[in-house]
Amino acid sequence: MKKLSLYLFLFGAISSSCKKIRVEQPVNTQVEIRVINATAFILYNCTVDPFGTLSDNPGVNAYNYGQLNIDSTSIYKTFSKAYRYSWFRLTMNNKTYYLKPYDYTGESLLLNGRYTYKLTYSTITDRLNLELFKD
Repeated sequence: MKKLSLYLFLFGAISSSCKKIRVEQPVNTQVEIRVINATAFILYNCTVDPFGTLSDNPGVNAYNYGQLNIDSTSIYKTFSKAYRYSWFRLTMNNKTYYLKPYDYTGESLLLNGRYTYKLTYSTITDRLNLELFKD
């Protein structure tokens, strides 16, 4: 009986001293974004900078999706980070349009995954509008 108690004690001491090692999975910091042209015009040189701000020029992380025909969808482009709204520059109806966020204060980065920026246009205000959808 003493041997059994000793074995149980040793087993308990050894198993409680073994710590479980928690392996952290690497964080994937990639989001894939595509653009839908929901305007009544062909979009030319549709450039997106998912964390650009007030500048008229795109940052180094920008991507030019090229020409987007009416009701068409671009390919996905992988970005290291992005926000729910983005810096855009494009030409439409012989005019250059911008969407330029002031900053991203209070905003959270998008989680990993696939997203769609949907561009619409208001003829009343002559402005582009941007919506984000999780795919």
